[in-house]
Amino acid sequence: MSDHKNKDEKRDTASQDVVRPPRKPFRIGGMVFDRNGVWVSEFSSIIFICILLASLLYITRTILRNESAIHELDEKITVLKTEKVSMTHELETLREKQRVLLLMREVAGRRIRPDVIDRLANIVYTNSKQFGYSPELLLAVMAVESRFTPRALGRFRSGALSGALGLMQVKYETALFTARMLGIRGLTEEDLLDPEINTVIGTAFLTMMIGQFQSFELGIMAYNLGPGTVRGTLARREQLPTGYYQRVLTQYYRLKELGDRLEAEAMLANTRQDNEN
Repeated sequence: MSDHKNKDEKRDTASQDVVRPPRKPFRIGGMVFDRNGVWVSEFSSIIFICILLASLLYITRTILRNESAIHELDEKITVLKTEKVSMTHELETLREKQRVLLLMREVAGRRIRPDVIDRLANIVYTNSKQFGYSPELLLAVMAVESRFTPRALGRFRSGALSGALGLMQVKYETALFTARMLGIRGLTEEDLLDPEINTVIGTAFLTMMIGQFQSFELGIMAYNLGPGTVRGTLARREQLPTGYYQRVLTQYYRLKELGDRLEAEAMLANTRQDNEN
């Protein structure tokens, strides 16, 4: 029994000691497979590296194209922002010009021809912006000086002519001095009855007075009384008459309120028209 068992154990041991023949490696493309692993040939390595490099090149080119596109978009955005600022400025300019035109038509439409009012409104706006004050200030001076009468002739309380002419009641001597400062030659008294010429000369003189006295109040007083009178009164430390300045100020605020109302009405009318269309 023992011998038979030993024979069986020997047979099992012998079967375990049998060495199986090795598997033959097989090849797929450039790769070699065997039971110990996968081996890649040199040719396959080169192909793999080329594919990797091509992929990196493609990604790099894509990134560069994207960066170029982003840069172009940034430039376009900058241009659009600049155009927006320019358009906003132009719209604001048109709105302010329209406001002055509405005011001029309202307060002077019965005394000045429509075509002259259109040109005059542009002169008032341009000069006020050039010299840095509200258009309503010029209109307030016109209202006090002539009540928007282009051919107004100034008079003293006695009824005698004072020599002041036109919309802004500029005296000829003052006009000649101002015209020389502006480089204008050949100015006549009749020219001062032209509302456009009168406005240019009057605005320039008012600006000179405000700049000379460094004060809107004193400048407006000097426009009415003359710079010599204002300087002499100040030198004597006497009180300057403020009646003219107060009238201009009253007209200024009245015109501001009127301009706001006219502008609001115009906007409402435009909105209604847009809705109807």
